[in-house]
Amino acid sequence: MRTIFLSLLVGLTFISCSKNQNKIENSNYKGFSEVKHNSSITSLQGDWNIDQLIESDETKEYAIYPINPDGNNHGNHIAINADQTFECGYSAFCGNDCFTNTKGKYKIIDKNYICFYLEKITKSGDCSGDSEPNKDMGLYYYYKKDKAFYWLKSSGNLEQDKKNVQYRDLIIAKRAEVEKFYRNDGYNSQMFNWKPTDYTDQQEIVASCMAKNNIKNYEMLYYDKGDIYCTMAMALVKVNGEFRYVIYDTSGEPMICLYNDSKILPIDKLVNQVDNDKSLEIKSFKGKNKPNESPSDKKTITVFKKGSEIYKVTYEDYPTDIEHSSILTIIVYFQNSAPEYIDYQYAFVGIENNYTKKAGLYVLDWQNNRVLIKNRSIGGMEVQTDRIKLEVNRIIDEIKTKNL
Repeated sequence: MRTIFLSLLVGLTFISCSKNQNKIENSNYKGFSEVKHNSSITSLQGDWNIDQLIESDETKEYAIYPINPDGNNHGNHIAINADQTFECGYSAFCGNDCFTNTKGKYKIIDKNYICFYLEKITKSGDCSGDSEPNKDMGLYYYYKKDKAFYWLKSSGNLEQDKKNVQYRDLIIAKRAEVEKFYRNDGYNSQMFNWKPTDYTDQQEIVASCMAKNNIKNYEMLYYDKGDIYCTMAMALVKVNGEFRYVIYDTSGEPMICLYNDSKILPIDKLVNQVDNDKSLEIKSFKGKNKPNESPSDKKTITVFKKGSEIYKVTYEDYPTDIEHSSILTIIVYFQNSAPEYIDYQYAFVGIENNYTKKAGLYVLDWQNNRVLIKNRSIGGMEVQTDRIKLEVNRIIDEIKTKNL
């Protein structure tokens, strides 16, 4: 009965949401043969790298970026020729691969839109199956960012296309954040309340997630699958005037969740305020060495305070043999005398290479060791929260012995 109810709820939600979707699907684009090419626009012509071959009309976005003249350019590439033809291809270091080439025509309509017509697909190497689709691939809104051009599937509504660029940028920024916290094994469960799903359609995925979270009124703004290797799609939705993010994870059994960043946002705000507070008094002193450490090891504790209230503490540990060892830095942010955020860094210093591993602990309950962890697995090592807590408590105890 519960399954039937959920399916009905998802169906009703999908119907209500589909009204907005119909606006997107009612395209102003009348077809490849009906539009004219603007030959005065040449900014897209030339040889480029491309993230995906022009092969399927289901592809919602592409990115093209300049070919590196000094490096190898294996992978996907595209030639946008002056005669209104294009050719996409794939190359690799060796011949043990599937090599796909696609050819067709394009029309640059104006400074905002381009459309494609796919004529031929050829395959060689470890795959076969040539074809001649002769298919209109649809309309794409294009724009330049940094040195790359991006093409987003479009209905021809310029206002909506510009909004989609903003929505896409929001998802890209949020995806970078999510990847730092991402776990599907129980850690950070306050942020990822995973639920299994059988849905594969993006509208149904979002509707199902909303139903599982008892949210009836929402608007789906944008859906991003990531690149061809990505197993984590994200949807931007608006709920009660706020942006929320649905995650669809296919790295194992398909799972969905409504990303919850409500715990980290106020802590990030606190950290930013403390870092920008120029009125804090700063005092430093040499930290104590442990019994098994060399007396020449350098430990420095710096306290940022206002009156008797401590807002931030940095701890730096420089060992004697610094050229073949590591530098430990711990930064602790406080609120009401309790740790709120811990920045934990190990900088490994060697003759041939240097690298830093960095983790962040968002403290939910210091006494009961409840934290959210950013970059839990770094450098192939798991962050040991118990060990970090012992170190932080030792630093706090040492500060208490000083008359600051």
